[in-house]
Amino acid sequence: MPGFQTRIINLHRFLQDQLFYPVLISSLLGVAFFVVRALWSDSLIHRFMMWNLFLAWIPYSCALFMAVLHRRRAGAWQFILPSLVWLLFFPNAAYLVTDLYNLREFPPVPYWYDIAFFITMAWTGLLLAVASLQIVQRMVKQSVGFVWSWIMVLVVVGLNGVGIYLGRFLRWNSWDVVTDPLAVLQDAITPFLHPIAHRQPVAIIIVFSAILLVVYVSVLALQRDSSQ
Repeated sequence: MPGFQTRIINLHRFLQDQLFYPVLISSLLGVAFFVVRALWSDSLIHRFMMWNLFLAWIPYSCALFMAVLHRRRAGAWQFILPSLVWLLFFPNAAYLVTDLYNLREFPPVPYWYDIAFFITMAWTGLLLAVASLQIVQRMVKQSVGFVWSWIMVLVVVGLNGVGIYLGRFLRWNSWDVVTDPLAVLQDAITPFLHPIAHRQPVAIIIVFSAILLVVYVSVLALQRDSSQ
């Protein structure tokens, strides 16, 4: 029994370090909003948000898996697949912010209720992105140092902006990178090759990259203050 209790305590501490509980509670609140709304209106009009929430959990789940591998001192080759999946699906987390685009009044559900629902989903997406990025940065920092860990963060945050642009505005999916990689790559690099002619895509990428970076740095600062 003492051994079992120790394992439970260790699991709790591990999940706590990965921001699992805030992510879970926030996600459950979003699901609860959706279920109540569906019962209230007898409609599944916003069911796409539940799918987007599922996609947002993929990078976080990959980060958790890599954290377990890291604790077990797994070989570098074991990180290749989960790292690629994590990077590929990472924009799906912060993408939930862009679902605010669909916020409209749909009676009989009051508008204020949908505002609360959409804000909860947007916050959940940002929290999932921050949590998974923090997990990966921590591993990179322990492996190759502080500077490289922040270079990784900046690169991933920039790619996140590109991913949101490709997903929300050009309607590409994460798996299209595998099924149609050349077309996705062309759409991804075109704004940077001709930034003047593609001012709006460049602005979109910068804006959503900046949002995630500010939220990420803010959460790290709050964590640092609470630990002192």
